[in-house]
Amino acid sequence: MAATPTPEEGKYKDIPSILPLAPGGVYAVKWEQREKWAQCIETPEVPYTPPLGEPNPDNPLCFFEVRSGGYYLGRVVFELKADTHPITAENFLKLCEYRCYAGTMFKVFPGNWIRGGDFTELDDILYDANDPDFFDFASLLPDAAPGGQSIYVTDAGPYFDDENIDAYTHDGPGVLTMYNPGAQNCNGSQFMITFPRVEPEVLDGSHVAFGQVVEGWNVLAALEQLGDARQEGLTFQRITVEQCGVVRHGRGATGGGVAASMSVEASASASVRRRARGVRRVTSGGKKTPSKAAKFGAGRALAARFAYA
Repeated sequence: MAATPTPEEGKYKDIPSILPLAPGGVYAVKWEQREKWAQCIETPEVPYTPPLGEPNPDNPLCFFEVRSGGYYLGRVVFELKADTHPITAENFLKLCEYRCYAGTMFKVFPGNWIRGGDFTELDDILYDANDPDFFDFASLLPDAAPGGQSIYVTDAGPYFDDENIDAYTHDGPGVLTMYNPGAQNCNGSQFMITFPRVEPEVLDGSHVAFGQVVEGWNVLAALEQLGDARQEGLTFQRITVEQCGVVRHGRGATGGGVAASMSVEASASASVRRRARGVRRVTSGGKKTPSKAAKFGAGRALAARFAYA
């Protein structure tokens, strides 16, 4: 269930204003951000079975910490199918490890999928470029491709080719798949997560399924109610990945081993706990003390520059 909010949480809400466009009942909805209390949605447990089968213990696991309307909802854990999609899995894993997804927002398409991963459009309420718990892409990647990009940047462009595209079907909830802008071999940082009523034929053969939700499906399932029925991705509350990281790198992965994954997870979890309580750690002089993330922030920035070189 969601954590108990503090008075400073849940403060902002995206509220629709109905605007007349023309005579005869033609209207548009303008979404405005207002400082009002947003409702903390319920995240009850729902029946769920990983759609791609029993998780492989040798595969990597990554996590998102999710907020909606300012309220902390919980953690979602993904298995990345590195055994069948090593290139695609490594891209997602590194983007989680360097916290590129921290501060990104979800778009919700009810009955179909959630879309996320655009680290060039961040939650300006939650994101703080000066906080070492967030990835400062604007400084590290001043020429980042609009909509985000992969870690495989070459002279040919910021994207990478489809990998083993027919290995899995998008049949059922919780499939983690790559998003592309309507063209093959254009995989960057954006991804989708399927909802229960998704039609597999819409995604099969055009998007690369490379992972699945293994924990926290109830958090994502609850987000479907916040989506706009017009299938434009708009949400009634701002849905944000507050933190991301690696639970385990998996056998044969290049992410730095168990010690590195524990460091990433511990620092991200500590950050989430601080925000869930509405507390910022300070010294006696009133300055914020370095978090665990700050201790390896310089190394992370260096690694990120190398990855995107």
